[in-house]
Amino acid sequence: MPSKPADADLPPTSACSSPPCYAAEFPGYFGEGAEAVSQVVIDGLNALLEAERAGAKVLAILRDGLDTRSAQRPLLERLQKDEGANAVRLYKTICRLGGVASHDTGAFVHKTLAVDGLDARLAFLNKGQAWVVRKIDQVLPDLKDDAAREMLVEMRVSHLDNIAACEALLAGG
Repeated sequence: MPSKPADADLPPTSACSSPPCYAAEFPGYFGEGAEAVSQVVIDGLNALLEAERAGAKVLAILRDGLDTRSAQRPLLERLQKDEGANAVRLYKTICRLGGVASHDTGAFVHKTLAVDGLDARLAFLNKGQAWVVRKIDQVLPDLKDDAAREMLVEMRVSHLDNIAACEALLAGG
């Protein structure tokens, strides 16, 4: 009597590697069909990420150098939180777009701390904020991802608001 094959009693297999793995049924799950993001865009986003990290760090140093009762402290606290939140959003966006996010911090920290006096540092900080606005303007035309574009537009507006707030503080308002 002929023997039957060892796998004759096993159920038939499906196209998926495991029964709960239905990812193949969701187009785009594995990144296929996603629009490729150029390295130029990723580099621009990483430059912004490094600048935001530097801004968050410098603002924390400036804030912590003030008396806790200082009238300037709440503004620096708000600006520092903005910069930190922007860094997180940029990091996540770069990763979502398939890029490799930088772990560096821009040289802006050392440049700002080399300036003497809080007012002069805040004026220099505004130059850095304006640089970020210009860099966003450079990156936006090449960025096709709607969520990333929206995030950068919001970031641009917040930097313009922060520049105005610093100018008002420097003017004594």
